[in-house]
Amino acid sequence: MNGVTRTATPDGKVRLLGRTCAFDYERLRAGALLVTITGHDTGQFGSATLDELRLELLRHRPLELFVDAREALGPAVSVSDDWTHFFSLNREGLRRVSVLVGSNVVHLTVAIAQHLSRTGDLIQIYSDPETFEARVAAARS
Repeated sequence: MNGVTRTATPDGKVRLLGRTCAFDYERLRAGALLVTITGHDTGQFGSATLDELRLELLRHRPLELFVDAREALGPAVSVSDDWTHFFSLNREGLRRVSVLVGSNVVHLTVAIAQHLSRTGDLIQIYSDPETFEARVAAARS
C-alpha cells in the first residue's frame, strides 16, 4: 500500500486515497454501505479496498452494497480478479450489490465479474444515475 492513505471521520466515513484513485465508504444504515470509486485502480491499494468491505460484513450481515463507479476508470485485471473472487466467496453475506457505471469499459468489467463470480442476479448494473440514487436514498431509510 505504498503511497496510500486511510482517513476515517467521526461519522464513520472512510477514505482510501492513492496516487490515481480514491475509495470512499459511507454506511447508509446498518447493513447498507455506499462505496464511491473515482479514478484508476492499478492495484495500489493491495487488499485494503476489499478489507473495508470484509470489516463491514463482520459488523452487518447480510450487507446491501452500493458501488458508485461512474467516475471510475477500468481497473487493472488483477483488481477485477480480486473483486470477482470477493463476490464469489462472500455471496452468502451479501443481500444485493448495485453498481452504477459511467463507461462501457467499467460496465463490461462489472459484467465479467458478475458472470465469473457465479453469483447470479446478486449484482445489478445501473447506467442511469437517477435510478441508482433512488435505490441509495431508499436504503438510507
